[in-house]
Amino acid sequence: MDAKSLEEKIKKLEEFISLVPKHKATEKIVALNRTRLAKLKDELESDKKRQKKLSSRISPFSIKSEGIQVLLISDYNTPGAGKTTIFHYLTGAKCENIGKFTPIPQIGIYKFENIKFQIVDMPALMKGASKGVGHGLEILSAIRSADLICICIDLGRNIKKQMKLILTELNNANIRINTTPPPIDIEKTGSNKIQVLYLTEEAKKYLNQDEDIKLVVKESGIHNALVKIYGKINLEMVSDALNPSIAYKKIILLGTKGDLPNTQNQFDLLKKKYENKFPLIIGVSGIKDEGLIDFGKKILNFLNKIKIFTKSGNIIAEPPLIVDNDSSVKDIALKIHKSFYKYFKYAVVYRKDSQMKKKRVGINYLLQNEDVVEIFTTV
Repeated sequence: MDAKSLEEKIKKLEEFISLVPKHKATEKIVALNRTRLAKLKDELESDKKRQKKLSSRISPFSIKSEGIQVLLISDYNTPGAGKTTIFHYLTGAKCENIGKFTPIPQIGIYKFENIKFQIVDMPALMKGASKGVGHGLEILSAIRSADLICICIDLGRNIKKQMKLILTELNNANIRINTTPPPIDIEKTGSNKIQVLYLTEEAKKYLNQDEDIKLVVKESGIHNALVKIYGKINLEMVSDALNPSIAYKKIILLGTKGDLPNTQNQFDLLKKKYENKFPLIIGVSGIKDEGLIDFGKKILNFLNKIKIFTKSGNIIAEPPLIVDNDSSVKDIALKIHKSFYKYFKYAVVYRKDSQMKKKRVGINYLLQNEDVVEIFTTV
């Protein structure tokens, strides 16, 4: 209550939340104060954006995405974690900074089966990055917009220490790792106060949290809304659903310097301790090629993406479109141009290893990896 600046208010509230014992009896007070904290951080971020607009200088951290964007990050240390060696191996880009600190992002292109991956070697994260230390805010902003993050962990150093720094800064920046957004939809309305709707059988198990949910929503400044619950929830999830600054990112671990002696035990330790949070952990060596062969295939599988080719007449377009695994003809039509969806008539799908290699289908037909799609329209 006595804090005057936004920064001081945020610091004191973070300290308060960290000191509250975490159990069922304190769930409400933690959720309420996390919502207050999110509002304060949003105000601070808005202030910083306004100040940033006053400067016309283009930041080297403003990276235009090209293809599938993959960021390489690590903690700050001398010597480094081997990010630049991996970057050099994948992209073939000339690297004079191998073994040295990377001060600004280095950008290169890695191609796998005619699919373009933009590999970005980011400066290392320092302690306090989420508060702006060492271009931390710019690095974390780039992380929030990337398709995939690769945390590079030096197997020759203390694994726990490296992971603690990186995970702390990501958490402080409201970046959620390898998880999906909560099954909650909050729709602001003009009246009728706050109504909570439980729309699935799973959701109905949480009817007893009705009043607590309303209290958390009110704390965010919303007084009229429809809160739609679709699955398993808790009050922390409600707080997250109210926080527009939260980003849900796909992240993998790369255990680097696997060519050094005695690193196998370190890699086994890395997998044992973190495989619950990170489904894909790869041991790599930019010197021996270990773990980096078919790196593009591993990324596509992890991101649950498939390749779809489009066809017009006798010409199959290259490169292929990269879409989600559950994509339909409709998704392809919209990806090409909205007119293909608006004037859709039918599509022909050509599929390898199928009894019916050529099939006429409708707009909702589900596609498989390496399908070739030809769309016909009414105009």
